[in-house]
Amino acid sequence: MTNDFNIIEFAGLSDDQPWELQQPTPTDLRAVISCSEQPSMESVTQAIANFVGETIETEAIDSPEDEISWSARVRVEGLPTDIILWVEPLTEAAKEASEIERGCILALQTVLHSEDPLTHFSNIMRLLAGAQLNVHSICDLPTGRWFPKTILEQVFVNNDIEPPEEVLWITRLVEAPEDTEPEDRWAWVSTHGLTRCGRAELEMFGVTAIYSSEAVQLIDGLAALTLETSLPPSGQPMSLGSDLLVSLMPCDKAIGMLTEGMPGLEDRNIPSVAIASSDATLVYPHDALFTLHQGETAVIKTLRSTERSAKLAQDKWELLLKAAVQIGESEHAGCMVQVPWAQVEDEEAPREYLWFQIVEVSGQEVVGKLAHRPDLVTSLSEGQKETIAKTDVTDWVLMTPVGPMGPCDADAINDFLEQFNN
Repeated sequence: MTNDFNIIEFAGLSDDQPWELQQPTPTDLRAVISCSEQPSMESVTQAIANFVGETIETEAIDSPEDEISWSARVRVEGLPTDIILWVEPLTEAAKEASEIERGCILALQTVLHSEDPLTHFSNIMRLLAGAQLNVHSICDLPTGRWFPKTILEQVFVNNDIEPPEEVLWITRLVEAPEDTEPEDRWAWVSTHGLTRCGRAELEMFGVTAIYSSEAVQLIDGLAALTLETSLPPSGQPMSLGSDLLVSLMPCDKAIGMLTEGMPGLEDRNIPSVAIASSDATLVYPHDALFTLHQGETAVIKTLRSTERSAKLAQDKWELLLKAAVQIGESEHAGCMVQVPWAQVEDEEAPREYLWFQIVEVSGQEVVGKLAHRPDLVTSLSEGQKETIAKTDVTDWVLMTPVGPMGPCDADAINDFLEQFNN
């Protein structure tokens, strides 16, 4: 599949805000269309117009390759930037990935709005998947993710809850040397997709591999936070949660601190920044990863993520009540709810997100016992009981022998409950 169209040239980092790009890099999507012959420009743009319910502006442009029968620049009301569309033959690689024999590729390129790339990306995916184009699946080239039709409809078309920020990037983990125990390996963790949001990619080098999962967790959390707040300059400590201090380091400096055999020495052609210890003396944030490994804290969430998890948690409140009643005081499972708690009764006051273990269900409310010592809130103490309503919670979780399950795991929770008392 060709990737020769470029709406913009790469513009580099901004002088005003460190680790932010002057212009996001392009977003390229490839929609696999199940069809017997390639659709015309008119049929594709008409399907898009029908989906949005109004006329769209379309301009035919020159196609750079003979195998591309048409290409067009399209302006859709509600999308911040124009999109480039073209159609090309279905390649062998696309046939293998999509498992269809007859069809074509509808390619789309655009530049996401750096102030709200998640909404922009979601609307584009909804446009491609929702229009009557007979889309079989979509490949997001910056991340390499394939979205089959069922997932497209579930996540982007038929869901009133927006997808998580992580849909914008993919986090890759590389460990070396191979065929050794985790304590003898180093991990390299890196994001791919943040530059299309106007941010530098994040990397972490030289991580002791026993902390690999925590490194991924920290990078994903910070990647989401970059969409809501600017990152500090190199060497300045920043807090990502209780006892989670890190700093940022230019990648070339971090790579210079690596020893032979550590992964991540590849050349880079896009801006990226390394996450280091808070005092910038270690190439990776050992203390923060150790704290996460202990399970006593978590990376702070974005406001958007908190609002999303709250809606999910409240939508699935009845499932939580059912689980809490069925599990009762079992030693093998438990239910917990997260509640934002302010020190004073002020809407603008900072809130600490506290976890309560459910000890009783009373109608549509639960009684929870504070499961940990608060860091900021002094009006509550560990073990204190509080009555909690649906509208109070921002998240909930079932702790089970097979791992934690939350509001997104409704089917798995129902399966677990069916087996729980058997």
